[in-house]
Amino acid sequence: MPRTATRRRALAAALACAAMLSACTGNSDDGSSGTAGAGTPAVAPEAAQTTATSAVTAAATSSLDATAAGAAARDKAFVGAALQSANAYAKTLPGRTAAEKADTQLATTGVKVLAISRGGDAPQQVLAQTTLKKTGAAVLVLLVGGQNGAPFKAAAVTPMLPDAKLDALDPTTDGSAAVGDGSGLAAKPDDVMAAFAASVKYPKPTATKLLAADPLSEQLRQSAVAQSQALNNQGAFTQEHEPKGVVGGLRLKDGKGAIVFAHLVRNDAIAMRTPVKLTPAKDLTLLTGIKQITTEANLTSNEIVAIVIPASGQARIVAASDQLVAGSGR
Repeated sequence: MPRTATRRRALAAALACAAMLSACTGNSDDGSSGTAGAGTPAVAPEAAQTTATSAVTAAATSSLDATAAGAAARDKAFVGAALQSANAYAKTLPGRTAAEKADTQLATTGVKVLAISRGGDAPQQVLAQTTLKKTGAAVLVLLVGGQNGAPFKAAAVTPMLPDAKLDALDPTTDGSAAVGDGSGLAAKPDDVMAAFAASVKYPKPTATKLLAADPLSEQLRQSAVAQSQALNNQGAFTQEHEPKGVVGGLRLKDGKGAIVFAHLVRNDAIAMRTPVKLTPAKDLTLLTGIKQITTEANLTSNEIVAIVIPASGQARIVAASDQLVAGSGR
């Protein structure tokens, strides 16, 4: 199951890079109150609630099934980067303890629909909230689909960051407008993602005024420094984040901005100056079969972040997931 981004450990853990991630807590405000917007939801609220509960259940169940049946179920439950991440996580299940699996399990009861896209907007979207079953930490789930009877699938499953808040959205009876080209927002989504990527690269991150400070960015910067220092001048560590585009998102109530889900690909690279014998963490071995690294390693992870971009002021990251999906080494 895709998990929240967290601080990396030293060199051995760096070789597993985005593997086990700890849950972050957060809450969303109730978007069902306030002045009604001038719209019609793409899906009736009652149907959206049933759909969200079923979709979250399918995602939670298939994520913990390493069999061929589980892979088929994930194809029906996820889409895009979320599907790739879920499949990668499933490959690591044979090496995980029951406690580790429980840490990332989604709750399938108490699913709450926060917003529904408006009729005529494509793709149709349902934004739901569930929790991590073990800790009760809030998790945002963006579902997309619905056209011509197609099922809704999870395009993002992102635990909320500590103390993060999601502003109110339009009532589900009215629907929420799509993000569109980002007009009326303090910054275009693509510009915000580019600024985030530059602010957490290593070495030489570039400070940005588009984004408020957040624990995810700080953890990424600190962990990159720690991984570089762990090499003890025996090698070089670099980290790049490549924006891949907007996954989805909806406008907030009263024109106060939008919540945008975006996908980035992170590449962590280690190049040793002299050969050494390093044992990668189990996630990398289970994904790639690599059992030892002597000169270099390259790790690829999916990052899906949820960002609130206001009508004015700084954007802020409210939720994120991070999953190692590929790697190479020699």
